[in-house]
Amino acid sequence: MKRFFLIFLLMLTFSFAGEIDILLEKLIKKGVITNEEAKEIKEEIKKEREREEKKEKEKYNFLKNTKFSGDLRVRYQYDDILEGSTDPDRCRGRIRARWGFKTDILENTEVGLRLASGVGEQTSTNQTLEDSFSQKAIWIDRAYVKHKINNFNILAGKIENPFYCSDVIWDSDINPEGIALTFNSKEGFFLNLGYFFLDEFKSNTNDPVIYGFQVGYDSKFKDKNFKIAGGIYITDNLVGKKKSDVSPKYSPKGNSDSGTPDYIYLYEYRPLDFLIEITPFNVINKPFRIYGEYVKNIFSQVPNNDNAWMIGFSIGKLKDKNDWYLEYNYRLIENDATLAILSDSDINGGGTSLKGHKISFSYQISKYSSMGLTYFIGKPLSPRSDRRNTVQLDYLIKF
Repeated sequence: MKRFFLIFLLMLTFSFAGEIDILLEKLIKKGVITNEEAKEIKEEIKKEREREEKKEKEKYNFLKNTKFSGDLRVRYQYDDILEGSTDPDRCRGRIRARWGFKTDILENTEVGLRLASGVGEQTSTNQTLEDSFSQKAIWIDRAYVKHKINNFNILAGKIENPFYCSDVIWDSDINPEGIALTFNSKEGFFLNLGYFFLDEFKSNTNDPVIYGFQVGYDSKFKDKNFKIAGGIYITDNLVGKKKSDVSPKYSPKGNSDSGTPDYIYLYEYRPLDFLIEITPFNVINKPFRIYGEYVKNIFSQVPNNDNAWMIGFSIGKLKDKNDWYLEYNYRLIENDATLAILSDSDINGGGTSLKGHKISFSYQISKYSSMGLTYFIGKPLSPRSDRRNTVQLDYLIKF
């Protein structure tokens, strides 16, 4: 008991080994402890300090398993309003800033967080440069936990889109909110499931949701990169809800509604989705990829305008300095083929009931930076009448 008290008192009172040695020598001279007891006390103090230092280091072990990443994009955008709208042509500067991390807190558990600029829209993290140099907002873009079990991943929170998709159904900036299950086999087969919340109403338990199921194959076919998938997305409790309630920050054109003043959804959306891509050969020593997609809303009450499709190709890949990438696609999205608030927001102002071309070219300036030019040629489908072309010039830094 005496030894324990001395060890505790010495560690509590003194910070340096020299001070402890001086006190122990005085205690030996006064006959309070023996030389042998003093040696034992020193050894126990040393061991206790080593344990405390180990505990302190373990507090920050998670940093060794943490990966930080981010990007900054500066954009010039010009919208050429051609017809069907009273809006004038528009040119603007825009920025996108994203920064986050992912941490393996346990052997099979990952936690992630990403912050991003924007105005709160689900399909964009762009922020327009305006309002006399006003400060710009930062939002939670992702916040999730991922648990790994063999070839399965369970994700919950605000997560990266788990589905293999184009921007016909899902804008590339969307990070769904809910829970998902993914499976990837060594042979290339994959399965994706998701259940996501579209909105929550305090006075109504029938909240609108969307859930999806997808199966596919991603591997080689006759030594060529080959990927194919089929799936379905299903909304529930959307009928009877106001568009402005379900998506208050982003209101694209498209999807049948009740008209003024409430703009209430008339239908559910159940797009059946098929995608395919293959890289059959190289062009100028660059991979040449061909891809296509077909979408059919199979909700029985939708009378017409329930199809969408896309076809396109790309050459190259951005990885090293002086790499370049060229892409072209053409799409047609009828009014009720898919949910407009989730579809790509760039071509013809976003939404559905449109068709048009996308042409883009990017060049890798250095390991961390690139420049890109994208041109959208948009046209309306009935019942829309607005038409616009859009030019985007980007400078991107990724780190």
